Amino acid sequence: MTLPRPPVKSPKKRVKIHCASVSDETILNAASAEIILKKTGIGIVEAARLVAEMSEATRFKRLKHLRKIAALGTEAFLRERHAFSFAEAYSRFLESKSHLRERTLQDYRKTRVAICKFAPALLRKNVCSFSPKICGELLDSAFRTHRQRFKAYSVLRTFFAYCLRKNWCVENPVAAIDAPVVREHEIVPLSLDEIDKIFRAAATTHLEECVPAIALMLYAGIRPQEARRLRWRDIDLVEKTVSVSPRHSKTGGCRHVTISPRLEKILRKAAKQNPENAPICPRNWTRKWRKIRSVAGWDCRKNPWRQDVLRHTFASYHLKYFKNLSLLQCEMGHSSTKLLSSRYLSMRGITVTSAENFWQQKA
Repeated sequence: MTLPRPPVKSPKKRVKIHCASVSDETILNAASAEIILKKTGIGIVEAARLVAEMSEATRFKRLKHLRKIAALGTEAFLRERHAFSFAEAYSRFLESKSHLRERTLQDYRKTRVAICKFAPALLRKNVCSFSPKICGELLDSAFRTHRQRFKAYSVLRTFFAYCLRKNWCVENPVAAIDAPVVREHEIVPLSLDEIDKIFRAAATTHLEECVPAIALMLYAGIRPQEARRLRWRDIDLVEKTVSVSPRHSKTGGCRHVTISPRLEKILRKAAKQNPENAPICPRNWTRKWRKIRSVAGWDCRKNPWRQDVLRHTFASYHLKYFKNLSLLQCEMGHSSTKLLSSRYLSMRGITVTSAENFWQQKA
């Protein structure tokens, strides 16, 4: 029996590789590059490919340009890697502002709450990744009214300025956005009859303890929040001035407001019944003041109370009677007369006679 022969393997073909001649200088450079890259773990080919990709992406071929690109990229990469999320950065921002008044902190917190409701994903986003476009869309969508947008714009600009100082971002994205325009509505000052209704309502409701605070807002232009912080020791009936200290003032500045004869009579009567350390506004001030306004005819729906109308009334009657814009500016604590002219002054319905009665009529 004849056994089959095993298949005969064909001989392997030898392929000759012809290498181009390599100079000694090229070999030396390759060896030097290998030594340099040894600690990084990157091969010569990978390093060459990386440089080629950078050159193609940026269209720069000179080594000094590629080095600068690498340096900027390294800085941006490290910043993004170690940057805080919006939520964490905002928490640190609030901690740094803990010395401010509670009302200011409330504005900061309300801004964060509004952003959280509108776009919760932004809270996890790195602060260095926020652009002017993102911030602009956020302001337009998360905040309804012009005043809310303006307040949120101010808060976010302050927040990103803080992040910039901490080197958490390269720029302030909100600074590149135009501030929202606040449409101011004319606030008509109270008439003498309306003022009398307020004081009669305080007597009717047996809330005469609220009269000094009301009189300070009406006859001295004290802001509502400033009135809450004032105490009787801030009233000097000898010098006839109301001292609004920096910690009580909205703008952080100090000012002395003149006490008019009508206001002096109201304050002298109440000062005898209150110690120096007692607050001007009585306990449960908000509820009591709302009740007085309601009895005087200011209903929440039909006839809503206009915010800061007492301060506007003071400014309008003051200018009509004293005719001194610079004096009014000092009394109200403004840095310029621009805000007075654009927002506060509305002398509709105020005559010379009514202005005289406002300041001289007996309380």
